[in-house]
Amino acid sequence: MPGKYWNAVMDVAVEQGGYVTPALVPDVPPVELRKMASRGTLERVGHGVYRVPALPREPFDEFILARLFTRGRGVISHDSALLIHQLCDINPAHVHLTVPRAYRINRSGGEMYVVHRADLRRDEVTQIEAVVVTTIRRTLTDALSTVPIALVRQAITTAAERGAIRVDEREALLAQLTT
Repeated sequence: MPGKYWNAVMDVAVEQGGYVTPALVPDVPPVELRKMASRGTLERVGHGVYRVPALPREPFDEFILARLFTRGRGVISHDSALLIHQLCDINPAHVHLTVPRAYRINRSGGEMYVVHRADLRRDEVTQIEAVVVTTIRRTLTDALSTVPIALVRQAITTAAERGAIRVDEREALLAQLTT
């Protein structure tokens, strides 16, 4: 039978793609998370990051973990956001995150993450399932500087076909590709 902290852990885990950290469950002492992991109730997947194995895996687990790497301050962006939005045939080698300019990451992400710095407005961020990601408009603007032209053109066309951007926005973005 799960202990008294189980409901708090599950409430957060369901919203976070099955993952919890001590910061996400402040009412649960970190030692309790470690105890749950030692009993097999939780699975330790990284330093201070746990997963509820009873919950199904999300298709974008790597992006959920990347956000936890930034202690919830990062937003999936650039190449990775193009993949999440399914705007073009891209397969990023790294997970791209945007963090606030003033935020300093005190852990190394090794070669797994590419960290961009920008102060995103609330209307530039959305959530798809458990993944916090830049909106299509912001993603297309970011992609102009990091993604090959052919893929950006494909992404702009797909976004326009879906009605995610207006015709004038499409034309402005395409014009930026040729300048």
